[in-house]
Amino acid sequence: MRAISIGTAYMGLLYFAAALSIGPLNLILSRRNPVSSLLRRDLGIWAALLAIVHTLVGLQAHMGGRFIHYFIYPPGESHAIPFRTDAFGLTNYLGLICTFIMIALLCLSNNRSLRMMGASSWKKWQRLTYFLALAIPIHGLVYQLLEKRIGLYTVLLLAITLTIFAVQMSGFIKYQRIKTSRQ
Repeated sequence: MRAISIGTAYMGLLYFAAALSIGPLNLILSRRNPVSSLLRRDLGIWAALLAIVHTLVGLQAHMGGRFIHYFIYPPGESHAIPFRTDAFGLTNYLGLICTFIMIALLCLSNNRSLRMMGASSWKKWQRLTYFLALAIPIHGLVYQLLEKRIGLYTVLLLAITLTIFAVQMSGFIKYQRIKTSRQ
């Protein structure tokens, strides 16, 4: 179970990184940058599907399949509130929030939603990916620390994350230059 959980997490992150890179790369290369593109949408869909599989499988990796204990302390542990406030619980809450956002974006990843919502409103929802770009690596890094897997997985996580931020920042700088030159 753990191998599938880790595999789907990293494959999902790679698809997510690729989807997030398309817009900035279009700007950097002075290409047309539509609100939606088939490649970006398909990469996002695969990222979301892998995130869902990761969540479902990951919730079976610990606690003997009693997934409620990822979020609420086990009965034998005495705490003022039952909701987990340790690093394990908090990173699981963060992962669950990310999964719900991915599901929402997955449901909106179609032409019908774009037409019904309009480009501006649809794009506002899609900007939740910037939250995901911060939250997913935090979730992954905390898990690497909890599992004491500091090594190749952590290096890979940091490399993908830094690549996402570098490409996004380069795209932002290019966008600002274009915007300034138009004024």
